[in-house]
Amino acid sequence: MGDIVDMANCNLFENLPSPIRKKLKDLYYILYETAPQSLVMSKGYFKIIELMQNPEVFDEKSSFVENTQRELLAKVLRNALLNVPYYRDCVPISANEVEPVNALEVLRKFPLLTKDEIIKHPEDFISDWINKHTLYCAASGGSTGDVIKVWRTLEELQIERAFIDHMWSYYGYSRKSKILRMGANSVVSPEMPPYQIIGRRLLVSPPHLNEKWLEKIVEKIKDFSPEFIHSYPSSAERLALYLKEHNITIRVKGIFLASEEVKLEQIELFKKVFRAPICFHYGATEQVLLGYGCYVNKNIVYHFNPLYGIVENYQDEDGNYELVGTSLWDFAMPMIRYRTQDYGVVSDVDYGNKNDGKRWKTALHLDGRKQSCLITKQETPYFECSLPIDEILWDYVKIFQCVQNVPGKLEVHVVPNEKYSDEIEQKIITSLEEEFSEWFDLEYFKVNDIPLTKSGKRRLVVVNHDFNQKD
Repeated sequence: MGDIVDMANCNLFENLPSPIRKKLKDLYYILYETAPQSLVMSKGYFKIIELMQNPEVFDEKSSFVENTQRELLAKVLRNALLNVPYYRDCVPISANEVEPVNALEVLRKFPLLTKDEIIKHPEDFISDWINKHTLYCAASGGSTGDVIKVWRTLEELQIERAFIDHMWSYYGYSRKSKILRMGANSVVSPEMPPYQIIGRRLLVSPPHLNEKWLEKIVEKIKDFSPEFIHSYPSSAERLALYLKEHNITIRVKGIFLASEEVKLEQIELFKKVFRAPICFHYGATEQVLLGYGCYVNKNIVYHFNPLYGIVENYQDEDGNYELVGTSLWDFAMPMIRYRTQDYGVVSDVDYGNKNDGKRWKTALHLDGRKQSCLITKQETPYFECSLPIDEILWDYVKIFQCVQNVPGKLEVHVVPNEKYSDEIEQKIITSLEEEFSEWFDLEYFKVNDIPLTKSGKRRLVVVNHDFNQKD
């Protein structure tokens, strides 16, 4: 989360060769950094920036936030009831009943929505009034093995970007800032150089953060002189430990962490090594909630932005409190009362931290987002968010899971669907070997089911060794 829109993921470009799609993506990055914002960003982007600059935005009980939230929610609910097949057919509420004054009350009448429901009938959640050929697709299993595809308009993706840009702006960030990026979009194959410069970004491949490459990577970083680091926490940790061990100093204005759970010990390490402010947040591909991370008194909490989405708690049969979210900005594929499969008790808005001034609903801690990190044959970390999700898996496999019992080895467990065949199985294995063989000794297992965790989650990655606990 926090990356610029991937232009190559638009349906209009799906049949273009991969090299051309990559060039389109790189071109958009450069335009984003250099062209006037009025030429590359939508009206929605500037609307978010304007809203977030209101001095009352950090008080959820202010009239500004309450009125704005109700107006946005009413639009989302009316659109869903009028234009989205699932809600139009399954929710017995008339769009004419929805007004800003009663929007929150009407929301409670909508059923809770599960990931499984969307995976079974994805087309039913896409608005009729949207030209599907202009939509952008993002796919993620997150911390589960159930792949979900989410469709957004370009403006909706830029609205997401606006929230991140505003959050980062408090640390001095602008679109012209020089960024060291270590994440999913910077992963390259083992035989390739681990870094490349695109515009004002230095991309470093996380799996290459090993003894073979770290010295050269650090030299490249020092030559590039980034102002900010945007990274997986585990990638930043790997870099920080190397810098600490070799007594090397790299100074930046801020560190932006995303896509993994942030650990207390990581924050302490980054503070000592980089001596820079640290920004982290809770978010997901589904884009229903945005939690601003806060670290105080050796405790991590997340404040949920009330103008991004509506946060609720759902207590399941085992007594676990699940985060439920409703986006206030997604009209192409609205997810209303979506069960995130992330767990944590949400407090009232009165929970606050005098240091950050936010009076928003807050998760005092998050359960069920435990970091899973595979270890390659080279004894380097391969991060969960870097796992490629091949198109063939979406069509022929219900669920899949990566299991590692021994560093350097990887088991891929799949639950076939009704279209699965021996021929398809061989294609999947070939694809997996092309993707993973340089990093892991691969084993493939066809199974009847993949068990859930105690909290009801199905992990995408299961690590059954303690290599990650070593100093």
